[in-house]
Amino acid sequence: MLTRCRWVTSGLLLQELIDYHDHEYSRPLHDEQQAFAYLCLELFQSGLSWQTILKKRSALQEDFFDFDIERVAAMRPVDVERLMADPRIIRNRRKIEAVIQNARVLMDWHRQNQQLIDWLWHFTDNQSIDIGPKAGEKLLASTNLSKVISTELKQAGFSFTGPVVVESFLQAVGIHNGHNQDCDWHDLMN
Repeated sequence: MLTRCRWVTSGLLLQELIDYHDHEYSRPLHDEQQAFAYLCLELFQSGLSWQTILKKRSALQEDFFDFDIERVAAMRPVDVERLMADPRIIRNRRKIEAVIQNARVLMDWHRQNQQLIDWLWHFTDNQSIDIGPKAGEKLLASTNLSKVISTELKQAGFSFTGPVVVESFLQAVGIHNGHNQDCDWHDLMN
């Protein structure tokens, strides 16, 4: 029998959570577009369950043009109002506006030949860091690294990127391996 992280198995075993855990979570990622998509999803997750985000993921992808950075950066107030009227997504104006703001900052970075995903990986010399909890321990909500990155992102103009959102983001893109030590996927990520 497979052993998965406790956050997957602690409630109802939902296929969305299993699929995300087994095929995406904490896998080292170096794709800028996919990194932006995870940043957006983690931002929307703030205060909600990951299960909620996964259920709304396809609608969020549709409404945000598959998280195409250039197209999201070009969104205007009329787009925000359209999204606020869509019951399929999380209708939080601050989060919607933050996604657009972050895409605009990223467009500025790209004009300067800087990539978010490369910038993130430089903090760990392109190495994944194991932060997976041992039996009886909880995964940290934030780390020293997520606090440093959060501060720098905010200084660069990013929005809704506090240390907890950033920590979840670091785990999503595999910079931090958050798999429990006894999870069958833990050693696959190292």
